[in-house]
Amino acid sequence: MSDMQNSDEKISIPGLDERPGGHFAAILIEDGVMGVADVKKAMRVQEKLGSSKLLSTILIELGRLTESEHRRIIRKHGREFRIGELICELGHISLQQLQQAEQKMAISPGQRIGTVIRELGFIDDRQLAQALSEQLAMPLIHIDLDTADRAVLGRFAIKFMRMHLTVPYEASGNKVSIATASPLNNPAIAEIEKQMHKKAVVSIAAESSVLALLSKLETAGGKGAEQKDQVADVVDSVLLSAIRDHASDIHIEPMENSTRIRFRLDGVLIHKMDLPSELAQRVMARLKVLSEMDISDSRRHQDGRFRREVGNVGCDYRVSTYVTVYGENMVMRILRSSGGLKNIEQISMSRGVLDRFKHEALDVPTGVILITGPTGSGKTSTLYAAVDYLNRPTTKIITVEDPVEYIVPGIMQCSIDATAGRSFDQSLKAMMRQDPDIIVMGEVRDRASAQVAVQAALTGHKVLTTFHTEDSIGGLLRLIDMGIETFLISSTVVSILAQRLIRTICPECRQAYMPNKRIANLIGIDDKTLRSRTFYRGTGCSTCYGTGYHGRTALHELLVLNEDVREAILAHKSSHDVRQISCESTDLLSLMEDGLYKVLLGLTTAEEVYRIAPRTLSTRSVEDIYRLMGHEH
Repeated sequence: MSDMQNSDEKISIPGLDERPGGHFAAILIEDGVMGVADVKKAMRVQEKLGSSKLLSTILIELGRLTESEHRRIIRKHGREFRIGELICELGHISLQQLQQAEQKMAISPGQRIGTVIRELGFIDDRQLAQALSEQLAMPLIHIDLDTADRAVLGRFAIKFMRMHLTVPYEASGNKVSIATASPLNNPAIAEIEKQMHKKAVVSIAAESSVLALLSKLETAGGKGAEQKDQVADVVDSVLLSAIRDHASDIHIEPMENSTRIRFRLDGVLIHKMDLPSELAQRVMARLKVLSEMDISDSRRHQDGRFRREVGNVGCDYRVSTYVTVYGENMVMRILRSSGGLKNIEQISMSRGVLDRFKHEALDVPTGVILITGPTGSGKTSTLYAAVDYLNRPTTKIITVEDPVEYIVPGIMQCSIDATAGRSFDQSLKAMMRQDPDIIVMGEVRDRASAQVAVQAALTGHKVLTTFHTEDSIGGLLRLIDMGIETFLISSTVVSILAQRLIRTICPECRQAYMPNKRIANLIGIDDKTLRSRTFYRGTGCSTCYGTGYHGRTALHELLVLNEDVREAILAHKSSHDVRQISCESTDLLSLMEDGLYKVLLGLTTAEEVYRIAPRTLSTRSVEDIYRLMGHEH
């Protein structure tokens, strides 16, 4: 950020704390994320708007703060916020609703802001529990009589637990597990510790689930609608948590004595929670109903999908079950239909590579542009970014996808549905009769679809598609293996972009370190560079769940075909020869070299590049790599 402040300026903005969102802005300055000048500019805009927007909202709209930075600050400093301010920053309520609740408190003091906001109907108890969980960095738990230890519950009066909205639900060794809807200044926690002679492990629960448990305990029965509602609450809470964490997949995995729930974050699975097996079976059954699977059949693998809006975020979920020795394992892929679309400048492509991709590939009037990489390597995001770059009022773009993942205004998108008579082959044939300028095929699946792409390019169209191969040279060879004539490949393929997603160092626990010398050498960092530069890694913290990484960036390898490469294809040269010719004559930079470059920029670690990038021997110097990346070194 520009105009970073000196130490005297950190506390010198009069009236900042009184502004809507002022506390958040003060944290930005204290953490060195934002300069005083930026905050003052946002304050002037806020004044013109009549204080109708939070400072953080204005800073995001001005492009001075990203949404990921906003979430990171809230996660790091949650305990420092007042609960009403936090609920507003998290987007559960509007600024106007917060101000209305504060006015009501001024008239009748003594109430908690969270209670007032709930009474006004602005937020439900589950959203309040979620906000408290994020503010206090305490786990959120789903508590029910079926999952609690009745012997532990029986040691305390129901009236006492209801008054304090607190229940002890499990005890082992020297610890007692407590669920509470009121974690701040709660005398019941100390009283339970005293009575049990154990140290409390406190989790936050929604008030409704605590009261429902106590009502069940009182009547010692009742398994009807309450149980169903609790299962629905667990499902929605898991989905909401995954959306908040920006997870790509949810894994529900049966174990011997419980069921484990893990999220795939930044390409790595992170353990989030465990559910008792009985509750997990009911959760699984509800998800199967939502996905239109056969709920009575748990002996065969099934697939399904559903759409659901949770916490004002609508997502599609592609669901798959796999029968294991302990029961059905379920994986849900989260497909965000909005908010995930990036433009060409946001796909983490180095400047030199990006300029070549735009001007030597996308701007070429006809031909095939292939984007390759394994599953989950960000191919679809790059494909849509390229489509967004090419999307003009004078151009007809038509797609065939399975399924449509992002909606792009101004282009014609078709989602495959074989049951409705829209198979992949039928859609390809129909698409060619639609007078398109640019054809986007979600994926080259087989020889037939590869032939359609080549024939379309021969008839004057531009074709963009994705492909599952190891690297750019592998894309060429796979087309040959599919039986496409080499003279057709050499005359129609314009470029092949290979990519991988690689984790970036967590900014909260980033520290200097010396990489493993053997690994550094293997990715192309020589001993001189190793000694003369500073390298970084994350040590592990709550923000990155102890991994040392937070977020991902992309590695790219762009091959733009020239005459030398085309002749090598026609001559059926080996992949090694084609790669050598490409490096010498087209300035091809490998995925490994792009990884090396991003290590030197301090974005990731040598170990992560070694884990992700395909092995290619680099003979280029660090200076050559910097030059080809378009970096002023």
